[in-house]
Amino acid sequence: MNYYVIAAGMVAGVAMGAASAYWIHRGVGTGWVVLGAAGVGVGCTMVLTAVALVFTGPDHFMVVHVVYLVLVVGLPLAGAIVLAFGRPCPAIITALCLVSFAAIPAGVYATHIEPFWLRVDAVQLTVEGIGDDIRIGVIADLQTTSIGSYENEAIDRLISLEPDIVVFPGDVHQIETGQFDERAPEFTQLVERLVSAVPTVYLVNGHSDTVSDLWRITRGTGARVLDNEIDTFEINGAVVHLAGVSLDGRDYEPAARQIAERITDQDLPGVRILLAHEPDAIKLLNGSTVDLLVSGHTHGGQVAIPFFGPPITASSVPRQVAAGGLHELHGTPVYVSTGVGRERGNAPQLRFGVRPTIGIIDLVAKG
Repeated sequence: MNYYVIAAGMVAGVAMGAASAYWIHRGVGTGWVVLGAAGVGVGCTMVLTAVALVFTGPDHFMVVHVVYLVLVVGLPLAGAIVLAFGRPCPAIITALCLVSFAAIPAGVYATHIEPFWLRVDAVQLTVEGIGDDIRIGVIADLQTTSIGSYENEAIDRLISLEPDIVVFPGDVHQIETGQFDERAPEFTQLVERLVSAVPTVYLVNGHSDTVSDLWRITRGTGARVLDNEIDTFEINGAVVHLAGVSLDGRDYEPAARQIAERITDQDLPGVRILLAHEPDAIKLLNGSTVDLLVSGHTHGGQVAIPFFGPPITASSVPRQVAAGGLHELHGTPVYVSTGVGRERGNAPQLRFGVRPTIGIIDLVAKG
């Protein structure tokens, strides 16, 4: 559908530009031309989106994709048509056409630059029950169809930061149906390389992968998939209880609630960590607390508006929490990774104002 979406953006742009040029020739007032062009653009977008949904079925990502291409392809194309054929062009419309060209570099940046502009998000959290610091590396939402130089760079940067533990909060892959057997070895090699540098690696599943997928990917690597279970181990002289909960479709399995109840036991010595794909797993704690909840899923919204944040987060937690980083929610420190990858399928492949991240959480002793 990618070619269709690109064509949809161009069709909307031609329609807006041609209609505007015609109205200018006919001497229609500037305000009416602008309103008419907007109406044509909205109408074309709605029709072209409806056609796309006939083939894909209900898919909000497709809706966003069509709108995005209309904005970054259709608008500047309409502006170019008006400047070329809409003569004499009123000054206000000329200015609007020139402004529309800003969508071109914005689209290039959002599609080809920011999604690969990886950064390290380093935070510090004071906890009880440890002596020496513990460094946790978080690599969430690789969500890729194959392993390339970008994904390998992410692992290299994570290794260079020398974490004591690495956690994957789900969506390790988004391999297309029928290609898993072919692509899975690439992911296995990636995990093997990570485990060779950081032996303590844990994974939980997300929406685009399953527990069985992760078992196949990690088999023989030394990494461990937590499927509604708790693993207890020692790092830097401290006892760590790490609970991992599994998603079953769009919700957590009943067993996840039992595991969450166990990890909230205040009598457990050491550090209690809950690893989940979504920050919404906070609801599993049912009002109790843990020392840390680590999650991904939101991608930070992938698009953030200055002074507002991400308009869409696909999460019920507060926007500022879903936007990423370390926050406190209902008494529990919650870390949300903005992820390394981005949504695939029919979604637009973009990030704007939300760079991909490798998370580093330094647990330091209280006092």
